[in-house]
Amino acid sequence: MAKSKVMSINEAMKPIISNSTIMMGGFVGAGEPTCCIDWLVENEIKGITLIANEPGLSGFGKAKLYKHGLVKELIASHVGTTAESTEEYLKGNILIEQFYPMGTWAEKVRAGAMGLGGVLVPVGVGILDEEGLFPNLKEPKKVINVNGVDCFVEPALTAPFSIVKAWRADELGNLQYRYSSMNCNPIVAMAGEYTIAEVEEIVPVGTIPPECVGTAAPFVNAVVKGLSLEEHNKIYRDHWIKIGKLKPEV
Repeated sequence: MAKSKVMSINEAMKPIISNSTIMMGGFVGAGEPTCCIDWLVENEIKGITLIANEPGLSGFGKAKLYKHGLVKELIASHVGTTAESTEEYLKGNILIEQFYPMGTWAEKVRAGAMGLGGVLVPVGVGILDEEGLFPNLKEPKKVINVNGVDCFVEPALTAPFSIVKAWRADELGNLQYRYSSMNCNPIVAMAGEYTIAEVEEIVPVGTIPPECVGTAAPFVNAVVKGLSLEEHNKIYRDHWIKIGKLKPEV
């Protein structure tokens, strides 16, 4: 039988050093690898280039990376869902070369996952290439015409490291997602050269039905046991109550 990919968080995260480029799953706090994020903070991994669909949720998960000044560049669809990322951006501490519509960002990651050079995207032509809109962009966005439609040539996105959150994994690294954790995690898992999966449960091989495998084992390098489902639910519930999005249970 193949060697187990289950390891301690220290062993799994050890290859990540300061000034690394990290792609991360999750969507506004849902499906974020919270234990791995805490490890990055505790080990003061600085100068991170973070590739994520959006910056996260204020006071939670990825927001801790901005709060501690660990992110030097963000490649995302916007910077505004956390007060921490907004503050660092306005201070000039986070480089934003350009923003991408969420679908464009996802297709760039999917292209990287599939080994493609990039994708052709008509969304935003004439708007996102407006002169001066993105002053940090090194060269103008390339546009070509395909069957009468102008499209941006959007290069694929990949990263040396991808960190994802799944519901459960087997010892070989097959992942199963549930509910909102299915957001960007499956494509992010495939677009990293070294992919770490933080999961709530580790189960024997054969437990996850083949049709329920969201990421196949060959794309996963390390599996880390994170918080339990119950612990995650409590953290989410408490935080959403704290920020006024949920009412406390009577």
